[in-house]
Amino acid sequence: MSATQRRTESRETAEPPAFRRARPDDAVETALATFVAGERVDMGTLAAQLGISPATLYRWFGSRGQLLDRAFEALSLDFAAAARAAARGEGDEHVCDYARHIMVSAAGFEAMRSFVAREPQLALRLLLGKEGSVHRVVTEQTAEVIAETRSPAEAEAIDSHVHMIVQVATALVWATFMIGDAPEIESAVELIRMVLASSRVG
Repeated sequence: MSATQRRTESRETAEPPAFRRARPDDAVETALATFVAGERVDMGTLAAQLGISPATLYRWFGSRGQLLDRAFEALSLDFAAAARAAARGEGDEHVCDYARHIMVSAAGFEAMRSFVAREPQLALRLLLGKEGSVHRVVTEQTAEVIAETRSPAEAEAIDSHVHMIVQVATALVWATFMIGDAPEIESAVELIRMVLASSRVG
């Protein structure tokens, strides 16, 4: 059972015990459980669940978007870990298979698809923004996977391109979905394959 599935099945346990005050991490976990259950994360409802005021919640995170960004950080780590465990092949093909797995899982995640359809502008910013947790986590994880398949010098040669790989691949999944087209997962994989191959030239 994946970490995401466990959050869906144990949403009640995400709420903090009554014998202590809620903390920011409790808010992130409860927001994530709410999101994974397919429900909209509402700051007022979340504050009531945690037994705190909405003002406290905003003081902790600044905005609903920033709270969701924290929750998506955990989701990104879950998807990346699952993709790394499932990836097969050697060298660049291992990297491509890792990328394929993470994109297929993300694109098939119904809670995220509903969020994208319901709040496209916020979703676009959180999923595609270079400053967001999704981009940072996936970039870091992808760089690690690449480093496992190359010599240190070869990994360093492509390091500056990893953020571009992630940004373009993410856009091919979510931007196409937002306009009603099927996610371009294999196109993204081919792009990644080409960038990896070009970095070995010379």
